[in-house]
Amino acid sequence: MNEPRIRSCQIVRRRLQKTHLAHLTYLTHLTPLAVASLLALSAKPCFSQTATLSVLPEADAFVRFVDPFANYGGAGAIAVSGPTAVNGSNQQNGAFDSLMRFPMSNVVASLDSTLATHDWLVLRATLKLTEMATPPSPIFNRGVGSFEIRWLASDSWIEGTGIPIAPTTNGVAWNDIPSLLNPATDVSLGQFTNSGTDARLSFVLSLKEPFLSDIRAGGRVTFYFTAISPQMGFTADSRSFVLVNEFPMLELAVAVNPHPHIESIQNLGTNILLSFHTVSNWTYIVQFADNLSGTWSNLITLPAQSTNSQVFVPDPNTSFRRFYRLSVTQ
Repeated sequence: MNEPRIRSCQIVRRRLQKTHLAHLTYLTHLTPLAVASLLALSAKPCFSQTATLSVLPEADAFVRFVDPFANYGGAGAIAVSGPTAVNGSNQQNGAFDSLMRFPMSNVVASLDSTLATHDWLVLRATLKLTEMATPPSPIFNRGVGSFEIRWLASDSWIEGTGIPIAPTTNGVAWNDIPSLLNPATDVSLGQFTNSGTDARLSFVLSLKEPFLSDIRAGGRVTFYFTAISPQMGFTADSRSFVLVNEFPMLELAVAVNPHPHIESIQNLGTNILLSFHTVSNWTYIVQFADNLSGTWSNLITLPAQSTNSQVFVPDPNTSFRRFYRLSVTQ
């Protein structure tokens, strides 16, 4: 096996950001004849700070299959609908998709200032929308079903000013959607179900690496909403709605990167002794595998410790080579 014993700090940070479990920290290979080994990596000082920040969209719009050149960026709602959904009068209005874009520059600046470092991780991303179960306009369909939220690599679309009773052509329309989608770069952030009631809904988004990188880059983040169930009709208040507390909102929970790593591994003859220091508010899991292509198993799970606590973990099995890694969750 040619797996390196110590991965570079850059690789560890990137993969930790991707999984948020630090699953790929330091792997160590021991045999019964191994002498005491030491793994160390110099890292920046760790902080125990966390932050939760909310951001409002800078643009949103829905588009309609039956009106492929019309823009509805000024509407008080976004809409996602399957092709067979019906409105309150049992009439079909065709499929709807929606776009929403969030600015990240102020988010990144605020987090860097609050946490005193740019070395932070997104632990959770939650999109909050207020569903309108019985929208007053007959243009909107109704019905409970599933839909997908997708992160798009392209942010090049214009919101426009069209509304249901007076659509315009000065912004994104149905016919523009194919040019915005790119299966090679876009990623799904999950499939969700609407409630069919007037309710504030929270959709916890999958933390895919391109999405996280886009947040950290401090530019703009675009979400694309499309129906999965043909009968579903989901209408939610947009950023143009009259009540501010019902606006769409992206909530980010963030923490300073704890840089988890196993600091030492010693073969004591009767057992293997691992040690590492902790950062508060994180749960630490020591895992092992007998080969890199095998199954990882938990050796021990440690609840949150205080910062700079040194933990010693014995492993009584020394009869064959073994690989270890350290995971963290919060």
